[in-house]
Amino acid sequence: MAWRRYREVKVKPSLFPKTKPRYSLTSDILSFRRCPRQYGFFGVRGYVPAHRVQLFYGTVIHEVLDRAHHHYEGLADPKTKGALPTDRDISNHYNEVEKSLRARGVRAINRDLKEQALQVLMRFNRIEGPRLYPRVIDTEHRVQGDRETHIIEGVIDVLVDAETGSRHPSQVEIWDYKGARQPDEAHSEELDSYRYQMLVYAALYKIRNGCLPKRAVLYFMNELDKDSLTTTPEKAIYSIDLASPNIDKALHEFDQTARQIGECKDTNRWDPPAPAKLPTIEDTCAICDLRWSCPSFKKEKQMTYP
Repeated sequence: MAWRRYREVKVKPSLFPKTKPRYSLTSDILSFRRCPRQYGFFGVRGYVPAHRVQLFYGTVIHEVLDRAHHHYEGLADPKTKGALPTDRDISNHYNEVEKSLRARGVRAINRDLKEQALQVLMRFNRIEGPRLYPRVIDTEHRVQGDRETHIIEGVIDVLVDAETGSRHPSQVEIWDYKGARQPDEAHSEELDSYRYQMLVYAALYKIRNGCLPKRAVLYFMNELDKDSLTTTPEKAIYSIDLASPNIDKALHEFDQTARQIGECKDTNRWDPPAPAKLPTIEDTCAICDLRWSCPSFKKEKQMTYP
């Protein structure tokens, strides 16, 4: 038979290079640290949540502000270059983003939430726009870092000139918008998570630009949720200390979390946090589709029925 002619032929198996997994700081690392069970079911196994209202507020804030920055830079229409968006412009940007989100199944839970987001965006534009927009160097600034076993990825909301005029990478601030109020120090875990995020961003910024940014800033948008505001509220802006030991610690924690994600993938086991370490109920657990079978969730006290 013809096949006998090839009995002595030896073919080496194909060698496929082993690629490093990529982990996003927000959608992978922070999501896993918040709740491994949610991350495993929705982020890895691909389950689709029944409700996505949790995404609406933060997403609409980020996307409308991105359009406001582009408006000032004249990227969509050269005629708007150098012009501060009006309330009407912000409203138009908001409506476009809201329609886009709705088409993706991301909706506001009620009209009040939609109106709150729009008013907060308008106040930010009026109060911060004149000083901030001229200083914006880049938006949605993508950064990444190659670690021993994985690759870190992240997106910095805004790069801002630190009012020195040089725009050198060492004189740049990295900003992140948060669709929330500044947490009280009593809720330090939430603030710790925000600090951790900015420290990792600073480390990735250094990899891309060769130096640390001058400052890292969190802007808490919901501090603007007051009709009479005409100036920046004291608690709207929160600065992060970019000392090297803090950054090294943040990167070490990132590596640890990446390894934990890899171990969970290998075993296909996604356990929830211990009851004492559950995330904020209103933000995460109360609308989680997995709460019905979650061993850490105290159903008799915290369950919200349809």
